[in-house]
Amino acid sequence: MHDRSANVSWTKYTAFGLRIASELNLPELLLAEPEAVEDVVIRQADLTAWSGQLEQANFVMLGERFMFKIPGTAIYAVREGKEIEVSIFSGADPDTVRLFVLGTCMGVLLMQRRILPIHGSAVVIGGRAYAFVGESGTGKSTLAATFRQAGYQMVSDDVIAVEATASSAIVYPAYPQQKLGLDSLLQLEALRENKHARNSVMLQYTDLRMLAGELNKYAVPAVDEFFNDPLPLGGVFELVADSPIRALMREGELVAVTEQPLNVLECLHTLLQHTYRRVIIPRMGLSEWSFDTAARMARKVEGWRLLRDSSIFTASEVVQRVLELIRKEEKSYGSH
Repeated sequence: MHDRSANVSWTKYTAFGLRIASELNLPELLLAEPEAVEDVVIRQADLTAWSGQLEQANFVMLGERFMFKIPGTAIYAVREGKEIEVSIFSGADPDTVRLFVLGTCMGVLLMQRRILPIHGSAVVIGGRAYAFVGESGTGKSTLAATFRQAGYQMVSDDVIAVEATASSAIVYPAYPQQKLGLDSLLQLEALRENKHARNSVMLQYTDLRMLAGELNKYAVPAVDEFFNDPLPLGGVFELVADSPIRALMREGELVAVTEQPLNVLECLHTLLQHTYRRVIIPRMGLSEWSFDTAARMARKVEGWRLLRDSSIFTASEVVQRVLELIRKEEKSYGSH
């Protein structure tokens, strides 16, 4: 049990396979049982003594603490994979404070616990988690939302927590919220209203909260479509947007989405390229660990690169192609 002040109000949450006791209100997270023994504590603390050593939004190791400062928001410290301390500046926006707790702080904490955070979205297909990674704007969250509309459960959006064991790679669910841009929300609403989407899940896109620090992005609850148990990583899809993609033919038809299988080295490169907050890994002294972990994952899972035409809305086509690839892979395994 962590040492916690008795005169402070604490709430128990669960996220990334961890039980969290927090002094800060974290409405994005699922509540844990009050009697649950916590793995992580999130507390307020006075960290201003280190302010002079922290340059603007710079990441530094100070003793056993990994620390950074967001001017006008807070100073953050993450220690030993067990504790997040937050020193909130006067007048700071609470949403922005939480944004960095649930983002950068949790990414650092996961790495301290030797769990690799991958930047992307993940959904459950056939009892496994499939990760979708790619540069900003390639449609990771939109694709996960389209899978949700098709009746599939979401595991994570933004940070995918993966632990490489001796025999497999395990994904720990994050929390039931997505970040979606206004354009994506409008396209998803149109997709739902389309006569071909009559069997889709009725997702609610009303009364949404705009995300602090994000241009035209909204917090979209996904509680009803969230899968909250660990499960094996089945594969990795790297999304690449071309505008427009060259005319492609498959089985005599023009398509807007095509795929390239990734070999082990290409899959390794993809995982390293899309590790969450990868620039801070050398400062934490975890370069060798992150490379070895990604290499073990690359040997255990299948990888594909999906090329899509970014000039049109292709999420439904990508969903269908992903399902075809997974079914084909399962048949291949079944024949051996």
